[in-house]
Amino acid sequence: MKRLKRYLLPAVIVLVLGGLAAWHWQSQLIGIGTRWYLARIAAAEEAQGDLSKRRETVHRVNRMLLLQPPPDAWVAELFDLITAVSARVATGEIDLNWAAYIYDSYERDMARDRPDGSPRRTHAEIEDSVLEYVRFYTLQKRPDQKGIDVRALAGADDGETISVEEIEAAKREGRDPTQR
Repeated sequence: MKRLKRYLLPAVIVLVLGGLAAWHWQSQLIGIGTRWYLARIAAAEEAQGDLSKRRETVHRVNRMLLLQPPPDAWVAELFDLITAVSARVATGEIDLNWAAYIYDSYERDMARDRPDGSPRRTHAEIEDSVLEYVRFYTLQKRPDQKGIDVRALAGADDGETISVEEIEAAKREGRDPTQR
């Protein structure tokens, strides 16, 4: 029993400090986790010769940006681009609007320079391309930009965004969607 008491306080202190550190650096942890998860999906599908999850993700991004779905020859590379940009978006290093611009520009350049998707760029080349966008447009983290945190992942509404459903409901009711 004495041994348990001796180790209990340090264990609680370590857990509390670890929790506080994780909370403080949650955007970085979310970015690292996102990059790891997406890279894992890509590696598994590359090994199987499959594109289904990557195609679904790329098509979802294209739909959000109001773009036509890309040809299958582009899907793997565009998914790698999403992976390269995702950690930077999570930390707030690249604003979501700039990430959309980077994605759109990258896809437009693919259509112009490599319409058949070959040669496919490596992860390092895609990272260099993202870094070139960051350098060229001097993208940098805004001091007031927190990045993505647990509340954002949970869908907690900060009152500043209006969903499509809210806009459509307001239109049906004949009221201004910005007035809640």
